[in-house]
Amino acid sequence: MKPLHNPPWLFSFLAMPAGISYWCVSALLIPYLLRKHGVAVNHITEAAAVASVPIFCFFLWSPVVDLGLRRRTWIFLSSGVTASCGALAIGLTSGSFSWLTVVWVVSNTAGTLTSAAVGAVMATLPAEVRGRASGWYQIGNVAIGSLAGGACIWLADRIPVAALPLIVGTLIFSPSLAGVFVHETPLPEVVGFALFRVLARDLRDLVCSWRTVVGVAFLCSPVGSGALGNIISSVGPDYHASNAEVAFISGLGGGLLMGIGGLAGGFICDRLHRMTAYALFGMLAAVFAVWLALAEATPFTYAAGYSGYAFSTGLAYTAFIAVVLDVLGHGRRAAASGYSLLSSFGNLPVTYMTWLDGVGYKHAGTRGLMGVDALGNGLVGLLLLLVARYCARKWLTEPREDALAAVVPA
Repeated sequence: MKPLHNPPWLFSFLAMPAGISYWCVSALLIPYLLRKHGVAVNHITEAAAVASVPIFCFFLWSPVVDLGLRRRTWIFLSSGVTASCGALAIGLTSGSFSWLTVVWVVSNTAGTLTSAAVGAVMATLPAEVRGRASGWYQIGNVAIGSLAGGACIWLADRIPVAALPLIVGTLIFSPSLAGVFVHETPLPEVVGFALFRVLARDLRDLVCSWRTVVGVAFLCSPVGSGALGNIISSVGPDYHASNAEVAFISGLGGGLLMGIGGLAGGFICDRLHRMTAYALFGMLAAVFAVWLALAEATPFTYAAGYSGYAFSTGLAYTAFIAVVLDVLGHGRRAAASGYSLLSSFGNLPVTYMTWLDGVGYKHAGTRGLMGVDALGNGLVGLLLLLVARYCARKWLTEPREDALAAVVPA
């Protein structure tokens, strides 16, 4: 009889608590409410920068998820803390700015623990469904998170102030209840210092693997970073797009297309070598960046170009998770730690490509911005495609021992 595993669609629900917490509350709703309450933009960005620190270094505390409690227990606990702190932070937007920043940081920290726990569960999936699971994960994380943000901003001007925190807290926590359907195979019991030795050995084997070296090169590359999405709303006027067009294209429309791309990317990643798919998706994004750079600056160019780019980004984000899971392998005791470490590399290209895109705009306007993004996705994507094809023929497709067998002491 085949062993039980979790259905891919389940990860859409499991990803929602962290996705809604970040994309809805942290990225959209709190800055909107602070501006509404008269807080200066520079103060908002400073607080947002501090609150985003956990997103970049959550691998430092994610090992707690590997220390004993079941992963679904961590999903419940961390989602509950995230929901409570997210709701409290929304209430504090009209109160103490200092306390808001502290609560905001705690909320994002708890959200990263949810991501680590969900990643550890995904690492138990058989290889043939990891692509689809990654696609469903991105729907719950990015697409639903972004849509929830737009909906909550709309509600913020239409419902009593006291009701909004309750609604947001419910939105964050309720999807975590899907954790009751998570199937977990009990890990061999290891106690005391032996557990720390097992985890350290497991992480050492991961870090010292050539598979990891190649994987990190992909994860740190500009390919599929989707950095253009961070600044696309600011260049709408350059294409003569109206405020309503910019809001729809960069918000609701972009979020939906990223979700559709994520789901499509999952099916492709289950039928194609994941690193090859990663490179191809980045090259597809480059095509639309070239369109935005060279076509006439019209609202149609803006809408069509970013729609294709958003869809490509959804494809690439799914491939990113699939590559992380491929590098991580199956059955690691330190699955949450390894997943968090590998995932943290993905924040680097988003940051440096957003900056480089801005440099391109400074020197050559939208043509420079889109050109820099196209080069990052297209040229580097072509190089990675060659690497992926070589790896697919050589050692990345070779069967490996179950990682768990290597980390359980005799």
